[in-house]
Amino acid sequence: MATDAQGDTLILGVGNPLMGDDGVGVLAIQRLLARPDLPPGVAVVDGGTAGLGLIPLIEGYRRVVLVDAVLMGEPPGTVRRFRWHEANVAGHERPLSLHQSDLADALALAEALGCLPPEVIVFGVQPQHADWERLPSEAVARALPGLVDALLTEVRS
Repeated sequence: MATDAQGDTLILGVGNPLMGDDGVGVLAIQRLLARPDLPPGVAVVDGGTAGLGLIPLIEGYRRVVLVDAVLMGEPPGTVRRFRWHEANVAGHERPLSLHQSDLADALALAEALGCLPPEVIVFGVQPQHADWERLPSEAVARALPGLVDALLTEVRS
């Protein structure tokens, strides 16, 4: 669900909230939607586990900010910001996300089709677990407020 009509920037959270920390992108979107200080022209969308279905969601935006669980070999709850081309280059060395084939394939296909937005930023959160569990780990839950603040800072820049 988007906050308003399509604008310049999309914040897209992806993941499965039934799989513990894999749902961090969706949880961040829920928190953003509850914030009264979201800048105008910023759409906020829960992309869930849409995979290739993400392509139509990102078309037409100048900037897309993705939020997802990312296996980075860091302590659980660590948040890192990087650009798509940085993740794309390293994509074969380490996964972009817990569901890499879906997200990475969607972005690569969008790029090949010429509909990848000019600026794609990824906010990755190192998961602790991705089991059938509705709640995130303590480490990821503690990281959520800072993650939401970082997303707001990003879209205001």
